[in-house]
Amino acid sequence: MSLLTASSLGPQVVLGAFLVTLVGFGAIYSYSAFAEDIAAEFGSSRSTVTLVFVLSGSACFFVSAVSGVLADRVGPRVLAAAGMVLVGIGLLVAATAKTLIEVYVGYGLLIGLGTGFAYVPALAAVQRWFVVHRGLASGIAVSGVGIGTAIVPPAAEALAMLGDWRVAFVVCSVLAVAVGLAGAALLHPTPERFGFGPDGHRLDPDAAQGRPPTPVLEVIRSRAFVLAYGGTLLIALPVALPYALLVATARDLGVSRHDALALLALIGLGSIAGRFALAALADAIGRRLVFLGCCAGLAAGTIGWAAADSLAQFQAFALIFGALQGGFVALLPAFVADRFGRGAVGSVLGVLYTSRGVALLIGPSAVALGVAAFAGHALPLAVVGMFGGIGTVMLARVGRGA
Repeated sequence: MSLLTASSLGPQVVLGAFLVTLVGFGAIYSYSAFAEDIAAEFGSSRSTVTLVFVLSGSACFFVSAVSGVLADRVGPRVLAAAGMVLVGIGLLVAATAKTLIEVYVGYGLLIGLGTGFAYVPALAAVQRWFVVHRGLASGIAVSGVGIGTAIVPPAAEALAMLGDWRVAFVVCSVLAVAVGLAGAALLHPTPERFGFGPDGHRLDPDAAQGRPPTPVLEVIRSRAFVLAYGGTLLIALPVALPYALLVATARDLGVSRHDALALLALIGLGSIAGRFALAALADAIGRRLVFLGCCAGLAAGTIGWAAADSLAQFQAFALIFGALQGGFVALLPAFVADRFGRGAVGSVLGVLYTSRGVALLIGPSAVALGVAAFAGHALPLAVVGMFGGIGTVMLARVGRGA
């Protein structure tokens, strides 16, 4: 196989990663569109149903520690295919649930595990196939998350015409498996034997200089990785919240259900723009600089959310947050690959992403309890924004080679 042929497979890898993230996170983030209906059917409180989102998101990131290591050994395709099948099964289990516990198992654990088995292996594959345009390639790949979020509200309303949320889950299950397996098939193995930069522009630095990749255990024990882990955990707190709580906080201030759900679409639209525009800008002026700017903006934006008291302010927050979150999600894998190398990027990303699992596990539930305790969302969200600022400082120290 020539270099040209090898390089031409790179866009297919990006498309494959796009499709599996579209399916996985489209399923996870569709929680908010169905939360009220699920709560009403089972007679549950908002905080109880929020656990569905917490379980799916945290399971996704916790299992990444396993899927990332496996991806470095067996490649991304098998893991992603298995993950997409799990997402489909999870939707079917939730569709036939007779108790809320069964919804937790299907919509929470199975969908989360399935997405986790596909997400990091797919992103790691993209990092290996691209060097010069790594930021843009990552941005396109993870734009599936934003598009999945953008289509949730209109899709939920369209599916409601066919029946209740159970019918919607069955339809989504069939679509998830079909689209997800197509995406997994495009995740080609990395052509390491060519000795060229996988995007055809230059040699990978490690390959060019003949250095073996740094052992994974040495990386995760380093001070730089500890800072990266802690910083990612703290900035992931504000990243996790809007998908679980933005609709609810808007509804508490009198926003209609239709307008509140539309905020998710605005996040998705902003996220798509951020993934493309900010990722391309990052390749031009520096991935570290743009990545840290996104982190700082997310922390500040969360404090702005805390002060929001009108639909217009919620809409502005949703668009800005979506763009910055899109940049953060797109550039985090590139930030890791740039700092720690691409030799074992699946394993390193997988361990790092467990920090996002911790944030999802504690963040939404803690803030929901804080909102109830303080009879409003202002103080809990402001505190989370401050944590995000601390996380940004920690990540900035990683960028200096701490």
